[in-house]
Amino acid sequence: MSAFSTKDQCDLWSPGSRKDSSFDVRDNLFHVEGLKESTGPYSSMVEVQCIYKDSHKLGDIEPLLQNFRSIVSRLEVIDPGKLSHEEKLAFWINIHNALVMHAFLSYGIPQKTVKRVYLLLKAAYNVGGHVISANVIQNSILGCRVSNPGKWLRLLLSSREKFKAGDERRTYAIEHPEPLLHFALCSGNHSDPAVRVYTPNRVFQELEAAKEEYIRATFGLKKDQKVVLPKVVESFAKDSGLLPAGVLEMIQQSLPESLTRSIKMIQQKNSHKNIEYVPHNFSFRYQIMKELVKCLV
Repeated sequence: MSAFSTKDQCDLWSPGSRKDSSFDVRDNLFHVEGLKESTGPYSSMVEVQCIYKDSHKLGDIEPLLQNFRSIVSRLEVIDPGKLSHEEKLAFWINIHNALVMHAFLSYGIPQKTVKRVYLLLKAAYNVGGHVISANVIQNSILGCRVSNPGKWLRLLLSSREKFKAGDERRTYAIEHPEPLLHFALCSGNHSDPAVRVYTPNRVFQELEAAKEEYIRATFGLKKDQKVVLPKVVESFAKDSGLLPAGVLEMIQQSLPESLTRSIKMIQQKNSHKNIEYVPHNFSFRYQIMKELVKCLV
């Protein structure tokens, strides 16, 4: 069994206030200073700003819930240890994002920081006969520490999730770290990357695309010619060993040609003083690829 009851999903997604539930291309999706418009896939994604309960509509989505429960139950007989590195990447990204969304649907959105941290520790699926939480996936399987509220508490508790010698779950972990995971894992925060489905045969191309699309949607440029970027990019840069000059080069490759001239001018200056990383916004929000909405609403 998973850590969720078979009758726990009485909450429904509420996709924002716009009639078409999508972003307008003029919107500054991440409220980044200096960002005037959003382009690319992020400009047409569905935004989920809250969850509300409506028992009357539960019957309408019961077939979808039954199908989802059936899929989750199959995880009990899967052995992720037999998967290749690429297969593990796609598998665990998808499981992580689905598990966190399921947790919010089941328990609601905790308003207090401590409760949100505990939610990642509490919510879990049975995968291959082992209890696997979102925190275990992040820290022990994928080795990617994403931005989170109450970091001091999570660091204290994360040691409990480390696989000890002889733990069968050690075979579930990926072969080596993948910094690009910062652009794939979503915990329902405003600053998180969008939710999408990843496939084993194209996972690296999909991760690269996710990186470029996220940067393009969150990049800002102040009047004093200072580049503004989210903490997600900073975390990726640290894990990748990128110096400020390398970050600017990466940004330039992700932006449309109309903006690259500004980056080239900044590259000629003192790079480390011309990049500002804005704090992660932990308020609740999901951005979802339109093709996935039918499976979630």
